Amino acid sequence: MAQRGRKSAAALEVAAQVVALRSDARLMPSAHLSDAEQTVWARLVNDHPATAFTETHRDMLDLYCQHITQAQVLSDEVQAFDRAWLADDEGLKRYDMLLKMREREVRSASSLATRLRITRQATIDPKTVGRANTSMGRSRKPWELTLEADEG
Repeated sequence: MAQRGRKSAAALEVAAQVVALRSDARLMPSAHLSDAEQTVWARLVNDHPATAFTETHRDMLDLYCQHITQAQVLSDEVQAFDRAWLADDEGLKRYDMLLKMREREVRSASSLATRLRITRQATIDPKTVGRANTSMGRSRKPWELTLEADEG
């Protein structure tokens, strides 16, 4: 049964310490993730407040990190692809297959990022961005500068 009335200073202090412990604890990566996937995990989780991700997010975070890592591996393969191999049909098919595989991985990662609400669009208020753009001031357009030079 809960204590009735006002809480003592000691009780409030203990409650604040428990909340502080919980808010500092970040979600740790799953043990089955590779080193590269754990690096992606750490970058992502450390870029957000400690309470942004809970155990509920773990499965989607695992998948996101795996898709990002696979997309990077495929990008490396595309970069290492020798252009001379494009001369024959087999090389062309292989290159096309690599591009399609990379696109699938990127789409999957993008979809998961949207669902996890970690995209720039999900984390920044559109009103704030609009105000920032308005406060930057209006610069003259190139054709306005040309007209002034012709008149002067």
